[in-house]
Amino acid sequence: MAKSTLTMTSGAIGEQLLDLLFPPRCQVCGDFSADPLCDGCREAVELIDERGCPSCGIMMADTSPENLPGAVCAQCRAGRWLSGVRSVGLHTGTLRRAIIRYKFGGRRQLAATFAAMLADLVHAEIDAAQGPGLPLDLCEALVPVPLHPRRRRWRGFDQAELLCAELARELDVPVWPDGLERVRHTLPQTDCSGPERRRNVRGAFVAPRPWRMEGRSLILVDDVFTTGATLDECAVVLKGAGAAAVYGLTVSRAAPAWYCGLPADRGQPAEA
Repeated sequence: MAKSTLTMTSGAIGEQLLDLLFPPRCQVCGDFSADPLCDGCREAVELIDERGCPSCGIMMADTSPENLPGAVCAQCRAGRWLSGVRSVGLHTGTLRRAIIRYKFGGRRQLAATFAAMLADLVHAEIDAAQGPGLPLDLCEALVPVPLHPRRRRWRGFDQAELLCAELARELDVPVWPDGLERVRHTLPQTDCSGPERRRNVRGAFVAPRPWRMEGRSLILVDDVFTTGATLDECAVVLKGAGAAAVYGLTVSRAAPAWYCGLPADRGQPAEA
């Protein structure tokens, strides 16, 4: 026990010395910050706090004829395999830059910050004051949307799997990193138009252990929700393997076309 305490104390001292020599900084703006995302950048995130569609959570314009209590959006009326989706914020500005640096800049420290945001979202959904929220508290496992092995080797890590590992600690829910397997290397979804996105990911995933899915309610986790083609294809596979319900959870979501006040990068996710 004494040895363990000594080791922990030495480690803490080492971390303090490192912080003195190399003070931690915000991974987006570069300001000094103990958290990978400083308070200023957190406040700049455009949170999705006024949900319209009860199924996918997308905001609907005030003038939209479908913006009625309990009405679902046109995309959900057309049909989704997902049982419901929620996202923390709009994929623009600070949040977009943070995700790009996380995925393509190797800023893995942001995974814990994103996971804390997702955990807050899950708790808010469970405790929804305005009507019933998604029953995320009944879900039995987190399933990351996997990268193809070739893409994972190139990136050095799987961003959704790392998100799940951090989120599991926040929610005390197990992760099934092998719940889905990506068996076909596809084009980045950003290289495809809306209709092409569904064709691009069709048949790209399998559930290698279908017996685990039987009758389960699951949460699919990814970083960005654009059209929902990738998440929906994953839901097809999981429900085909016997899952009773599949919900989606992402850090960001592409803003609806009507949304005002977006910068020029609107609708251009880092890589969905």
